Amino acid sequence: MPVFHHHRRNPRALGLPAAFAALALAAAPAAAAETLTLDLNKLEAKDGACRVTMVVTNGHAARAETLKADLVVFGADGVVARRLAVDLGPVAASKTIVKIFDVPALGCEAIGSVLLNDMPACHFAGDGAPAACLETATLTSRAGPRFFK
Repeated sequence: MPVFHHHRRNPRALGLPAAFAALALAAAPAAAAETLTLDLNKLEAKDGACRVTMVVTNGHAARAETLKADLVVFGADGVVARRLAVDLGPVAASKTIVKIFDVPALGCEAIGSVLLNDMPACHFAGDGAPAACLETATLTSRAGPRFFK
């Protein structure tokens, strides 16, 4: 009569494809951390202008030396109301900061959405080339108006 043994899984029997999959999963969190997040966090009326509070999170391992945003503010009717150049840097590596700026002569209630039109200056320490910040930035809005690129 044959004797049946429990088959124990041999760790080496996983094979090459499974090993690559395991490596990819282990590396995924590190790659995901290399992000730049801009959060349109708050709008408040201030002396005939709309004061904008932007939360900037640098998830990169390097300091963002320069970080400039070209923003286009659309009214509630979808028509361009203002265009602003905003300096959001520098931001230390793996750091979150708050930047505050005003949209002149425009009430906050008149803002329908904000477009991140471009990031004409985006440089990280130790990297001679401009980063692809516009393409890779993650945008959120807690303030109400849509914030998009």
